[in-house]
Amino acid sequence: MIIRKYYILVFLLVFLSCKRNFIPLDSTSVTITDFKIDEIDYKYLSSKSKFQYKNENQLINATLNTRIKKNEKIWFSIRVAFGIEGFRGLITKDEFKLIDRVNKRVIISTPKIIEKEFKVKLDFQQIESLLVGNLLYKISESDKILREGNVYKVVQQNQSIQTQNIVSAKTSKIEKLIVFDEFTNYLLTVDYDNFKPLGKLLFPVKHSYTSISYMDDTSVPVITNIIFNYNKVSRTNKALKFPFNIPSKYVVEKI
Repeated sequence: MIIRKYYILVFLLVFLSCKRNFIPLDSTSVTITDFKIDEIDYKYLSSKSKFQYKNENQLINATLNTRIKKNEKIWFSIRVAFGIEGFRGLITKDEFKLIDRVNKRVIISTPKIIEKEFKVKLDFQQIESLLVGNLLYKISESDKILREGNVYKVVQQNQSIQTQNIVSAKTSKIEKLIVFDEFTNYLLTVDYDNFKPLGKLLFPVKHSYTSISYMDDTSVPVITNIIFNYNKVSRTNKALKFPFNIPSKYVVEKI
């Protein structure tokens, strides 16, 4: 456990030293009434992005298409070489389904499969928030809000999970998210960059995720990097389609 905390501490020190001009040392407490955050509101959201997934053993470059019906479902399609669809998924509050066209199988589980993979508790709404750059948790009186130069820092504690949101004072948009689970020592950092107009709102067209987790009973960190570069984002009140037809000859695996 001590070794795990050492890895986390080293990562944060390196990260913060690289960003030392981003967050000044002087800070001032701010009340909820004096704080504003601009979140993405929508009924349906669709997007297309260049997607990269990288860890010690894998490097995947693909095209990712997503469709979201707020608070209900997340649909995604991953196309690899030559535009061929390799995976198609559908996430709801109760179910996670994935069509694996590479291995001709279908995985059926719950959203907890994401928790098992990344060692952190995230419900459907929080997964949705991560994808659009909204807060994971609503602001409450127990949260700590600080003004530090040109940004606000929002520190929240929910059971074993601590989150820090770095919010631009100019745009009221979340520019960075840090999630740390004190129980599992899981660490996630998210950078939201290159904000572009989405109607009257601003949307970050580059998302960079870095996660550090640990295999069971080991102190060896598993570092995963995921990058989304969006080239198309739209929101609408018109219902989108979420096609998910399971091929009859595919093997169904319930996990």
